[in-house]
Amino acid sequence: MTIKLTYLIFTLFLLSIPTAVFANEENFEFKTSTNKILKLPFDTIHSITPIDLGGDGTSELLLGSPPGFIGEVYLIRLDGSIINSWLAYNENFRGGVNVAAGDLDEDAKPEIVTAPSSRGGPHIRIFDGYGNAKISQGFFAAEASYKDGVSIDIKRINDNEPPSITTITNTSPNATFSAWKANGDIIKSYPLAQYELPRGSEPISIHIQESNNINTTSIPRKTKSLDRDGKVIMIDLSSQEFSYYEDGFRLATHITSTGKLGYKTPIGEYEINNKAELAYSNRYGLYMPYWMSFIGSLYGIHELPYWPSGYREGENHLGTAVSHGCVRLGIGSAEEVFEWAEVGTTVIVQE
Repeated sequence: MTIKLTYLIFTLFLLSIPTAVFANEENFEFKTSTNKILKLPFDTIHSITPIDLGGDGTSELLLGSPPGFIGEVYLIRLDGSIINSWLAYNENFRGGVNVAAGDLDEDAKPEIVTAPSSRGGPHIRIFDGYGNAKISQGFFAAEASYKDGVSIDIKRINDNEPPSITTITNTSPNATFSAWKANGDIIKSYPLAQYELPRGSEPISIHIQESNNINTTSIPRKTKSLDRDGKVIMIDLSSQEFSYYEDGFRLATHITSTGKLGYKTPIGEYEINNKAELAYSNRYGLYMPYWMSFIGSLYGIHELPYWPSGYREGENHLGTAVSHGCVRLGIGSAEEVFEWAEVGTTVIVQE
């Protein structure tokens, strides 16, 4: 009888484990205004532009990964198959990648230009279609300490010169527009009164070329990636990623830190049962800002903790399972989730 009961409990436990839904594990369908289905490796379009690398009159799509995921560049055929992908920056960068394409050296082959859209320094890089650095190793569009994102484009500034890389940075007290040669030499720079990096929800309009015919089409920025209504938090232990969804649409993904070996965050489906802007752990003697418990009061989501001395857990621990079972988020992202979530919000922990 004991053996049968144990087997039943174990079976129910296995059935309760949710399947993986993270966007980098599958393709998602986006229906365009011309009724074409584009299959893309992320459920949110962050930065996308057409590019004809083969010169055959049919576009490929150049895609930059959205914030929260490893910063990669993707070359994708219109049927959704991935031609190539590579890291634009190091594997720790997750601030989102802005992409642009154009023939900078006028050799009839377009170059691929990238810039961080947030968090990273203003490092502009130039690649060929294989992910190899081209023309130069890149340059900085502002001081190396600047981390507020760079908007990029490729435009011909002077008729008698090759196309230039243009950047907009939100430097203080004004935004700054700059035009650069491909080797990083500056052509011109001047302040802009106001500027906000494009992060809206409106559809994206692009020109797709097929067999030398050009169609203008619009693409929604998001597609449903979770078959759930309401608010849902997904915590993936294997990738150390924390995503949250509303009515099936992913709102954001953040890097997290869950329970280390021997203190693993329990897999399963739960609900947020309590919230507090600041909680204190008597057991560990530390403060946990933006606390949201989801298994009794033992496990919760919270900002990187700090001790009465003022010492705070380092941001460098995010992305690694080092906690005693709680789910840690960075400064800013924890408050963002705290303000969005409510008591009763579903929390799914998976591997």
